[in-house]
Amino acid sequence: MTAGMIVQLPVTVAFGTDEEFDLRVRLESELTTALAAVGAGQCASSDIDTSHMNLHLGGIVDPISTLNVAKTVLARSGLLGRAVVVLETRSKADPDDPNLQILWPPNQSSIARSA
Repeated sequence: MTAGMIVQLPVTVAFGTDEEFDLRVRLESELTTALAAVGAGQCASSDIDTSHMNLHLGGIVDPISTLNVAKTVLARSGLLGRAVVVLETRSKADPDDPNLQILWPPNQSSIARSA
């Protein structure tokens, strides 16, 4: 069963600045390349809402490998300390209501949810 992953970073203003938009595009490209190089999934989409940039990763079979790739890309950009990485799996009880598990940082207890 494949899973999804969300890489979430805060933005400074609602819907981000031009620089944050450019960062989102760059990270999406870097994640796509890095994930493909090791067969650890793909960067499926990205968005910026009123408070966060979200990079959606899909096709994940091995969450630990995907997490390691994401952390490496974020660390190269000096963003790892600001990021939250969440594993998204299907709920057996309700497929429309995903299970979310924070993988990074280890002591984080919640993520910002888009409206």
